[in-house]
Amino acid sequence: MKTKDINNRYSQLVKDINFDKLDLELKNPNIFHILKISNTEIRHSNFLSWLLDPSQSHKMGDIFLKRFLREVFSSDKFDKLNQVDVEGMNLTDVQIYREWKNIDILIVLNDIVVCVENKILTKEHSNQLQRYRKIVEENYPNLKRIFVYLTPFGDISENESDIYEPISYVFVVETLERILKVYSSSLNDLVRTYIKDYIIMIKREIMKTDESIELSRKIYQNHRELLDFIYENKPDLSDHFIKILKEEMKKRGWIEGSTNKHYVRFYTEKIKDFIHYNKTVKNGWKKNESFLFEFQIYPPTNKLNFVTVISPSDPDYDTEKIQNILLEIDGSKKGIGKKWIVNFRVNTKFDYEEVSNLSDEEISKIVNDFFDKITKIVEKVENKFVEHKTVLLQMNNKI
Repeated sequence: MKTKDINNRYSQLVKDINFDKLDLELKNPNIFHILKISNTEIRHSNFLSWLLDPSQSHKMGDIFLKRFLREVFSSDKFDKLNQVDVEGMNLTDVQIYREWKNIDILIVLNDIVVCVENKILTKEHSNQLQRYRKIVEENYPNLKRIFVYLTPFGDISENESDIYEPISYVFVVETLERILKVYSSSLNDLVRTYIKDYIIMIKREIMKTDESIELSRKIYQNHRELLDFIYENKPDLSDHFIKILKEEMKKRGWIEGSTNKHYVRFYTEKIKDFIHYNKTVKNGWKKNESFLFEFQIYPPTNKLNFVTVISPSDPDYDTEKIQNILLEIDGSKKGIGKKWIVNFRVNTKFDYEEVSNLSDEEISKIVNDFFDKITKIVEKVENKFVEHKTVLLQMNNKI
């Protein structure tokens, strides 16, 4: 697309009233977006357990709890329980437990226990529901046991459909909207704001029914070519992460070696004289180093790895001797490969999609936390190379 076309299409985009509406909608502060917890199941369970507990600071009493129990008891799965029974229940002594034996939410009434498994983005796995059912049965043998499977759209459990009653976040939203409509004037301003923010977050992030979603669809339909072009040429999220990673490396005195798009390599001042630079073998590294520390950045799998790497080297350079030196270090493992030899590996997870939502300071902290984990390995390698200084310098023909 030519520059003139891009400018014309951009001008049309910013004149679109839907663009202004969406911009305004997205700029409205939302506590759940600010805290970056919209897609975290454990945070949803925390908020729901807060709403369910009559004794909590929301000052709504048992309003939400009663509506939740009515919805659950309306199922024909549970004998001798009916939604009408909720009105006669004494809910003052209800106990709400979070992450009790890994169960998301556990509601314990006089003679009833309700087990709630909350699934936002993930599916049931590892016989979770069956395990939780057995835990509840073993620990509450004398109570009426109710099991709930809470998902965005009321999905039925694949393995425990006869036991777990499906409840949807559609119900949660409708219930909270009704509470706001009826009880809004009696609610604390902060509580009212939290509930409004929670409703918006569920509609936008979980159910995809928020007004902003519809606005975005209209904008895309009207400006498809420009937005597709922008998306195809958007910056790689890992680029900014790598930039900060290199800056923090430099602060620690680590010296950048051969680097490409997804591999950042370095060495240190202590070992720089011990690194061999190949003269005949091309190993794919720009400077043809024989050994480097390496960061592996994998956005598709959200992985950040650290390894020590002995690379393919000149025929007269004894890489096996390098590996034997490294194997003298506690924690070192014999490399499996014949060409590329890795003796140390440290893996961690990092969501590269979050880069755009994090400040540089937050990214720097994540990077340095990882650096702290690997620093001991770097120091052990430095010390071991210095210990074998004479041999390594001879291998490099420097003495």
